[in-house]
Order: sequence, then C-alpha cells, then structure tokens
Amino acid sequence: MRAFSILVVDDEQLQRETLASILTEDGYHVTTAGDVAGALEALAEGNFEAVLTDFRMPGGSGLDVARKCSEVCPEAAILVMTAYADVQSVIDAMRLGVVDYLLKPLNVEALLRRLAIIRDRRALQLEVNFLRGEMNRQSDPGTLLGESVPMLDISKIISQVAETRGTVLITGESGTGKEVVARSIHRISPQSANKFVGINCGALPENLLESELFGHKKGAFTGALADKQGLFAVASEGTLFLDEIGEMPKNLQVKLLRALQEREITPVGDTKSIKVNLRVIAATNRDLAAEVAQGNFRQDLFYRLNVVEIKMPPLRDRRDDIPMLARHFVEKYTKELGRPMRPLSSDAIRHLVSYPWPGNVRELENIIERAIILSKNQERIDVDDFPSTITALAQPESMPQKLEDALKIFAREHILQVLSSVSGDKKEAAKALGMSLSSLYRKLEELDISAKRTDDFR
Repeated sequence: MRAFSILVVDDEQLQRETLASILTEDGYHVTTAGDVAGALEALAEGNFEAVLTDFRMPGGSGLDVARKCSEVCPEAAILVMTAYADVQSVIDAMRLGVVDYLLKPLNVEALLRRLAIIRDRRALQLEVNFLRGEMNRQSDPGTLLGESVPMLDISKIISQVAETRGTVLITGESGTGKEVVARSIHRISPQSANKFVGINCGALPENLLESELFGHKKGAFTGALADKQGLFAVASEGTLFLDEIGEMPKNLQVKLLRALQEREITPVGDTKSIKVNLRVIAATNRDLAAEVAQGNFRQDLFYRLNVVEIKMPPLRDRRDDIPMLARHFVEKYTKELGRPMRPLSSDAIRHLVSYPWPGNVRELENIIERAIILSKNQERIDVDDFPSTITALAQPESMPQKLEDALKIFAREHILQVLSSVSGDKKEAAKALGMSLSSLYRKLEELDISAKRTDDFR
C-alpha cells in the first residue's frame, strides 16, 4: 500500500530532521523543506496527504504554506506548529483549512496520535468513495438487460465462469457492454466483497501503464516521489479488468504474461517480486487471433487470456432487446435529469429497432439521453427527438440493400458528425467514440475518410 505522505516544513534543521526521522520510523513517507520557498516548490511537485509546518519562518509564514497547499493539495490535512499562537492567527489559519495548531515544544506522542487519526480517516474516506462508486455502477443493470437468445447464452456463461477464478476474454465491438459483463462476473463471484479495478490499456503511454499495473518504487523514474502500489496489488483477492488489451505494447505483453503465469509482479525499480492472487478479465474490440497472425500480439499471451471467451453480439444482432433497453434508458435519464416520465411512441420504437447501431448499446443510451434533454413534447418521445441518422431510415428507398453497406454509410456519417462536433480534434473524437486513437485512424482509413476531409473541420 502507498505510504501516507507528509511534508514537514521547519527552518530549524535539528527540529526538521528529528521530526522526519520519527515520522519515517512510524511508517510515513516524509519530504522536508527548510523555508517557505522550499515548501512551495515541494507542494508544486508532490502530492501530500498531510502538511506539518512551522508558523514563523524566513521569507513568509505557515499561512503562506497553508494557502498554497489549499490550492494544489486541497485534500491534505494541514497542521501548524508554533510557540506564538494568537487568536487572529488561529482564525486566519482555520479559514485556510488548517485542521490543528500544535504548540512547541511538540508532544511527539500527541502528534503521532493526531496523524494516525488523520491517516485512518483518509483511508476510510477513500474506501467510502470507492464503495459509493461501485454501488452506483452496480445498481444500474444497463446494457445487461436483454432476453434475446445471444444474451441468454451469455448470462449462462457468466454464471458458470463466476464460480471460478478462470481468466476471461470478452470480445466485441465498441459499445456492446464488455465492461458491464466483466462487472457482472465479479458481482456474482465469491470474490465480490473485494475490489473490482479496471484500466484502459490504450489510454496511457507504455511507461505509465507499466507503473499503473505493477507499481513502482520511490526514485524509479523522474516524478516517482513515493512508492506506488500497482493495480495488480490493489485488486488482490478481487478482479482486475484490462480493457482494450489489444492496445497493450508488446514489451508490456511479456511482463503481463509472466504475471499471469507466475502470479507475481515486480514493481518498476524493484528487484523483489510480489505474489498476487486475483482474477484477470480482459476485453478488446480487435480480432486478437488476426493480431497474433500479424505479429502485433503475442500468441502465448493470447492463449493465456483466452481461457474462456465471451463474444458480445452487436446490438443489430439482438434487435429484440432494443425496446427493453430503450425504455430502461428512458427511465434512467428521466430520473437523473428530473424530467417528467414520457413513453416512447410506437413510431420511435420502430425507428430504433430498424437502425443498424454502429455504436451499439452505448450509442442507444446516448441517443435516448439526448432525446430526454431536447424533447419538447410533453406527452411522449417521438421520432422528431432523434438525430438525423435515425430519422433517415424513414426513407428506406434511399438506403442500400445490403446491411454491410448500410453499416458503413452510417458509421462514416456518425464519425464525421463527431469530428465536426470537436472541430476535427481526432484525440477528442476517439474519446467521444469510445475507441483508441489508433483504432480511429484505422477506421478512417477503412471508411475512406481522407485527412483533408477531417482537417476541414478545424
């Protein structure tokens, strides 16, 4: 677990070094500064849970430190040490978020007790925040709703695999609900009381992704100011979800394979291995077998991940579920947005069922949310509340006959609309579309969307 980090600021060297030694022995990670300037520099570079600062120092006071801390580390607990406390200074300090005044000479035992309370409260708050997030996510069945044959088959597989700790690979197009399936496996597993931790393997550069997964030791690289626990350790006894596994750099694929085979990890900058015990679920919208054939993904890692594969069907292949999903999202966003409940008209449902859904369930959810926000009809949600990509299906004679051709047309139009909405910023467009930047570039090439066309939006 990451050590509780404290900044100690005192112009008296002996006092500063003594405090640092005592706190380090008690398990804290300590950074020191001898004046206000040094404290401000440390605050700008580090992330602290607590700041212990002297009140009177050359070049400023503890209030200057508190003021800066409230700006850059607003959650840090600030404690001021002084032999000259007065009412006005106490009032000023409290306004800046100072939680306690400690009179010199310090009572070390009292200081350690105070810091232990702060540390425990911080750990409890982090846990509460985590659990609240889990409850919010788990309370919404969302895209798992469905009674079509493909979804009933997937529900059976989820029930079977949840009883074990077997590695699972979830495949399917973007927006089909791969993370929801991963969370469902965890939620009904014997490990459900432990953490579910997820990370997008395509969202971080290689060095940061390695640190996030395996952790690092203090000083392992520039900016590594303290030991960091990796997600493999954080998810111990629970579930680690590796989204967009196909985006993982090949160098890291080797280390992931070792972690899965040996059930141990080595933090960056460390020589000692740490044993881990958890379930790993991976997901991808790529064809990993094809990636293996092209040399982009390790074959041995593919076999290690593909113990149980769950293939998520695109929404167009389970159209019977669309009315149920649409009504669920209407209810969800009506409550969230504080709008009056209105049913979907039969014509609206017909258009939703007919649409090919290149963005799958995620696109359906977004369109329903948009309709709830923009609809002016007080009685129902109708076709007029949908974007033109939906309403265009009212003229079937203008549509291509083959589904494959229709999907390409709608995918091309949808991507162009998203690019237009973000002024051609491909990074922002990829984020909005729920795909990696490299995947977006491949899709642009596949749909013959030229660089000039995307640059026209700028």
